[in-house]
Amino acid sequence: MAESGKHHIAIPVESTDQHTILPVTVVTGLQPGPVLLVIAGIHGSEYAPIVAGQRFGMALDFRTLTGTVMIVHMANLPAYLGRTVYTSPVDGLNLNREFPGNAQGSLSQRIAYTLTNKLYPLADAVLDVHSGDGNEDLRPYWTGYYARAGSADVIKRSKSLAFAFGMQHVVPFEWELGKSANAIWAGSAAVAMGIPSIDVEAGGSGVVDAQAVKLLTEGFNRTLSHLGMIRQRYPSPTGQRIIFDRQSVKSPLSGSWVSLKAAGETVMAGELLGYVTDWHGRTVFEARSPKDGLLMLRLSAPPVSQGETLVVVGSTKSHAGDAP
Repeated sequence: MAESGKHHIAIPVESTDQHTILPVTVVTGLQPGPVLLVIAGIHGSEYAPIVAGQRFGMALDFRTLTGTVMIVHMANLPAYLGRTVYTSPVDGLNLNREFPGNAQGSLSQRIAYTLTNKLYPLADAVLDVHSGDGNEDLRPYWTGYYARAGSADVIKRSKSLAFAFGMQHVVPFEWELGKSANAIWAGSAAVAMGIPSIDVEAGGSGVVDAQAVKLLTEGFNRTLSHLGMIRQRYPSPTGQRIIFDRQSVKSPLSGSWVSLKAAGETVMAGELLGYVTDWHGRTVFEARSPKDGLLMLRLSAPPVSQGETLVVVGSTKSHAGDAP
């Protein structure tokens, strides 16, 4: 680990497709302690996490820190510069489906390999930070943890991280990973390696949402407090809710999407949430809510490809107790 202080480094990633770097800020305190890894920019058009990570890194004072914070500002720099959603303009791959990576693969696969082999082994906890992508409207903001993946200790510590971050909504992921090769996401790859990890979702629609940046920055500091890395203490979040039974509606064909509802609205089973037209503007598919619940995510831009998610509806319930 680096000597005490603040260090801005560029980790090279080379491939036959192209080369890129991982811009990383490493802040190491005067006393040894936990190592927190924060990853932003897995998707290049998810701007709120990127901005929040930059501001967090600039504000961190190593003299008041115990342990080390590593912030990957743009894990997918080609997608950031290419202004693409979901995938890299270099190899057409979704980086968040390529973990734990391949040392001999394409650029996205090598980025994943670099993260899991050079940075993950140093970390005691991982925050994989996202927002709605450049074409997605996301509400409410939430943290998620793998409730059925990893050891009992990793699940317990991940759950604790998810609630301590301070968002009002928490999603327990019910997926089981089986073997580590099935851990295709950045967060689940950490869990498969025995590292507590959470996903964070705040912001979206290709803009720098000031509220999301504020909540993320506060969440980073809450995490430091939770891990005993700073002296500042935060009150325990109250009124947190669990999101469960998320269901999506996908487009059966490519076309143009017309959304009729905004993320965060309450919807009823069978309610018309939007429709898809063909290239001439004729309605060819109606997207109706699969259940009563909260519209958590909606596609906010017209272009839609066959099989792409149009909306996600979830149910919520009160968290039993204000402590995780």
